[in-house]
Amino acid sequence: MEIRDRLRAEFARRVERNPRYSQRAFARSLSLHHTTLTRVLDGSRGLSPSMLNRVCARIGCSPAEGRAARLAEDARRILNLASAHDFRPDCRWIAMKSGVDLDDVNRALHLLIHERRLVMTSPTKWTVNL
Repeated sequence: MEIRDRLRAEFARRVERNPRYSQRAFARSLSLHHTTLTRVLDGSRGLSPSMLNRVCARIGCSPAEGRAARLAEDARRILNLASAHDFRPDCRWIAMKSGVDLDDVNRALHLLIHERRLVMTSPTKWTVNL
């Protein structure tokens, strides 16, 4: 589950109930700054693990959905790193640069490889497929 999609759906649901409901009010209900919410929704910014947990709790995600959202967010961070010119295909380096725990890096790499969004062409060359 992509947290952005869940946030968009929740915002649309609230607007349907109250057409005057604003994105600022939605951000306030999530305890986020409105510009942070805008950047999260457009994909230019991610959520920290604590923010992600708080947002998932506030929009009523199940624990399984919260774990899936965290995995998807970790995968997004890894793809951003893998696209950089100074990327090193090393799990420990990825964990250090992304701020993601090593075990979570390995879970996210497994997901990315399974979904073919990341291809390991050799031990020193990884390619991002969008």
